Amino acid sequence: MKNKLLLLVAVAILASCSKEDRKNPSGADTQKSENVKVSEKKENLKLEFTGSDHFAIKNPKFKVSLYAHDPLMADAPATLITEQEYEQTSVPFTIDMPVPQDAASRIDPKIADRMKYYVSIKWDSDGDGKAGEKRDIYIDHDKEFPNVKLNGEPQKIYLKILK
Repeated sequence: MKNKLLLLVAVAILASCSKEDRKNPSGADTQKSENVKVSEKKENLKLEFTGSDHFAIKNPKFKVSLYAHDPLMADAPATLITEQEYEQTSVPFTIDMPVPQDAASRIDPKIADRMKYYVSIKWDSDGDGKAGEKRDIYIDHDKEFPNVKLNGEPQKIYLKILK
């Protein structure tokens, strides 16, 4: 986490450089292209979804959300970092979820070093128009809470059918 904060500080320092410093050796202004590169940089969170139930998927569309929360604050709401929609027709599967480079800036800087991350899904897998109800695929919190680390390593998320 400290490495990510240092990277964000470095990006902020580069962004605050004067326009004079942003010229390439030919003298052309490169400010616009540098800004595009910085804003397009993203990390991917590799999520491996698995489960032991028989998954009959009628609606393949679902949404995965990444949240940050302070584990020392029991009643504080989590901060939504990003959401992404996907389609899958079978379990198990793996997705690469883009995580914005500015994820740490969406959190109070005083507590950013102790933040924990988790994912949630919203999936109307049985196609009845209501996600998160009986017969839908859901995260198996009984097996393991879906905590994740933003370290580039694959993270395993267990799924089940809500009963």
